Amino acid sequence: MSRIKTIELKLSKQIFALMCFVFAFVATETKAQQQSQFTNILLNQYLYNPAFAGTFKGMQFNAGSRLQWTGFDGAPRTYMASGYGTFKKHANMAVGGMVLNDQMGLLNRTSIYGSYSYHLKLNDHWKMGFGMSLGFVQYNVKVYNANPYDKDDNFLASSILNANAFDANGGFLLYHKKFFFGLSGQQLPSGKIRWDNTIGRLTPHVYIYSGFNQVLDKKKKEYVLQPSILMRFNSPNPFEIEYNVKCTYKSMLWAGISFRHAKTVSSIAKQWQNNSLCAMLGVTVSKQFTLGYSFDIAMNNLRKYNNGSHEVILSYTLLSKKGVVKDKVQAADEDELNTIDNSMKTNIKSQKKK
Repeated sequence: MSRIKTIELKLSKQIFALMCFVFAFVATETKAQQQSQFTNILLNQYLYNPAFAGTFKGMQFNAGSRLQWTGFDGAPRTYMASGYGTFKKHANMAVGGMVLNDQMGLLNRTSIYGSYSYHLKLNDHWKMGFGMSLGFVQYNVKVYNANPYDKDDNFLASSILNANAFDANGGFLLYHKKFFFGLSGQQLPSGKIRWDNTIGRLTPHVYIYSGFNQVLDKKKKEYVLQPSILMRFNSPNPFEIEYNVKCTYKSMLWAGISFRHAKTVSSIAKQWQNNSLCAMLGVTVSKQFTLGYSFDIAMNNLRKYNNGSHEVILSYTLLSKKGVVKDKVQAADEDELNTIDNSMKTNIKSQKKK
């Protein structure tokens, strides 16, 4: 058993390294721009991938807000609420829902989704999940808040401009206790945004992310290091890639850092590209309530004009009692097999000495 676990851990690291190489290669060939942006991606994977719902037996509810580039008038603000959970009789299935609200200047965007996911057990350790979500997006432009040069413009006769669009997202997730790899797409149908005099379209977004868990102290297993990487893009805009490192103590306290980099071919846009350094902190109480906070510092010319970005996420997790019992039984079986394996090794060594 110990050899199998060692092989699995090495395999996870090799896959993660391969994913980093793939990300770096794809990043040089594509360009990206994200939708709603959150730094605590590991605390909010459902935001990017509907397949995350159902990775554990039970329910989880999340609420969060992000204030970006504080100090700017009309700076972006994002509010999020989501919930998802598995069925009692069909624990491999999960449903969920999410509401997002983005505010930036005169523009207000609200998105509402409902999701379904299905998970397959590949073996005793590996699982695979598939998910999709359907919903709609509504845009509001508050014309009455504008400060125009020409106040006699007929355009100002409209107090609020409205537009709606159908939307759908999909995702895939491969995971076990020490490794995860996800691939998802948002705004896949390129739904039409119907304004009064024109029609726009939602642009498809692609997200690729991966990470693994490494126990730093093998005896007590109190410290766990979790490197991860996330890339998001939608051509022809500049791609964005995030490198994250998170350290958790006793599954209760955690801290991490993140570096976000956006690539662009424009010399003018390069001065304002979304490069930032992020610090993350979090605490879990009673294995149910998790509070995460992050602070972003812009690493470009925007740093001169804003006071950074703040983000807060609160999660409530309610695990299924059946799932917890099964996990305990499985852990006990693994400990028993490890004990048997170690005793067999000891007997073999003693026999060799004799």
